[in-house]
Amino acid sequence: MKAVFKNLKKYAALYGVLAVAALITGSCDREAIYDNIKQFSEEEIYPAKFDTISGRIGYERVEIDLRKDGRIPASKIIMGKAKKTVVVYDEDTPTPMVIEIDSVCSYVNITGLIEPRLYRFKIYTEDGEGSRSIPQEISLVPYTSYDRDVLQQGILDPSASVASSALLMEWPGGLHTIMMEYHGLRYRYADADSVWHEGELNLAPRIYANNLPEGREVSFNMTYRVLPILDNGDKLLDTIPVEKAFVVQMPTAEQPFVPTELAILRANGINSFTLADADAVTKLTYPMNMTTFADLFYFNKVETLDLTGKGLPGTLETLTYGRNNVVSIVGGGAWQEFMMPVDQPARIRETTGRAPESLQTLKDAIDGGQITKILYIPKTMGTVFDEFLQPYVTSGVVELLGYDNDNKEYFPDSVYIEPQFFGSGTVQDANSWDIILSYSGDVLPRSTDIVRFNPAAETVNGVAVNMNLNQLLQSDGKNIYRCVIQDYRPSFFFALPRQWRFDNRRYPYVKFKMMIGCDKSLVTNTGGNNRHVYRQPWIRPINYLWAFTSNSDYGQESWDTGKGNYPAITDAEIDNKTWHEYTVNMSANDGGDNSNRRNRVYVVNVGQENGVTWTYDADNQVVFYIADFRLCKTTAD
Repeated sequence: MKAVFKNLKKYAALYGVLAVAALITGSCDREAIYDNIKQFSEEEIYPAKFDTISGRIGYERVEIDLRKDGRIPASKIIMGKAKKTVVVYDEDTPTPMVIEIDSVCSYVNITGLIEPRLYRFKIYTEDGEGSRSIPQEISLVPYTSYDRDVLQQGILDPSASVASSALLMEWPGGLHTIMMEYHGLRYRYADADSVWHEGELNLAPRIYANNLPEGREVSFNMTYRVLPILDNGDKLLDTIPVEKAFVVQMPTAEQPFVPTELAILRANGINSFTLADADAVTKLTYPMNMTTFADLFYFNKVETLDLTGKGLPGTLETLTYGRNNVVSIVGGGAWQEFMMPVDQPARIRETTGRAPESLQTLKDAIDGGQITKILYIPKTMGTVFDEFLQPYVTSGVVELLGYDNDNKEYFPDSVYIEPQFFGSGTVQDANSWDIILSYSGDVLPRSTDIVRFNPAAETVNGVAVNMNLNQLLQSDGKNIYRCVIQDYRPSFFFALPRQWRFDNRRYPYVKFKMMIGCDKSLVTNTGGNNRHVYRQPWIRPINYLWAFTSNSDYGQESWDTGKGNYPAITDAEIDNKTWHEYTVNMSANDGGDNSNRRNRVYVVNVGQENGVTWTYDADNQVVFYIADFRLCKTTAD
């Protein structure tokens, strides 16, 4: 107890000393006693700083990323006491820029950077008491109008094709360069009537304009939308508009041009090629085998386009048959109404079609209101072209001359097969198809195949023959084939170039007239020759002649029309020199979408190949005539 008491006395004495000391210092600076520890008692706690910094360049702006884990919403960012994001730049200038954002950001977008110089950015977090973190720092140079003006010089001007009042601008190599990516453009111009036109293009940089003032300058106000590529290969954050005018001098009417489809234009009767010549044309006809509509650009007064090829001379392909020392050439000349492209529509649909080139040129002329009428036979130029025309069928610009449109102006009831399609049977068989042929027309099919005869002075075996031309539809006697039998299967043929077939659907009947010019005794079964068979023709439709397999892609598809379907010419018809008409029904062979019967050839055979024997006698020639060979819509034509 004494020890405890003794300690209590010692502590009491100590407390007394302290109390006295407190009284002594009470009249002095109360805080002076804390001078040695003040620096520790008031230490500031800073908010957390951003953990990274990187920047990207935009147009008069920059984007700066501040977190390693990417861009995330502010609501998901927890950084201790940090409440704000503070951006400071131009810190060393009299007017430093300070941007305060009332949230902690994973990135910042700083705009209004219009000067082409280096900007130094410091980015802090800030707590609710205004204390800032240690900054992250970065220096960036934004892309400004100065850079845009330099880029303008690198934008390529278009190549311009000009007609008297129309213009086509294209950028053949595109507008992408090492300095930029092209993303579209807007344009504006005034036409000859001072009417302003505007347009916007996306990926396809192409401009067509018409009704422009002849011989004057036209200014196109162009605004390109581009994405600049920076020196380090990075792309700018922003696409930017770049204005660059394009001024073109429109030509005068005397300026010449070079046509692409010269043969087609000449077939249309156009033989000189200045813009004034083109402006005088309001209708053009194109054949189905055309390749490009490019020339339409120069003919900007054309309102009607005929795509049937009707009436165009010299535009048809030719096909040469060469064999057995004989050469026959079929085709050439003009398309005829019974012709259709040989392509099987079902097969066309499996490919890309046969659409002609430069459809955009045609589209320009239609959409610009220039071409208001197009005549077209469905499927003749392929399904791609059919699909291209479909909107204009709906709008009434395109008239489809289909099988349900019996337009007599374009498809008469019957069409004669012209001599340009004649071929000598000798090319197929020099032994049994031999026949001496001559023709009555002014134009021979081919001079190497056939010679000419005069029906008005016709004789057979020394006896004059009355041809009774008044019984023919072509009563001028200009389309008659004279045939002298030399062997037991005398034949000749009509054939189309391999690109074409007979349109058996529109013209399902083959019709012709036949007359025997010799005495009936020479075509009677006497004298050892089975001559009576030569009173009956036999028409054989096929895809190609047996010896010429490369002339069709669809097999031969010989179609036997039946020998018994051809009544024999009677004694009275021979005595009176009467023309006997024959009709071949092809309606079951219409060459539809699923058919391989693309009949291109009609073999005209007399003798029917039924085992006859035959010896040619020059003094007793067996002569027959074929006339009015035609394709018809009905049996009455």
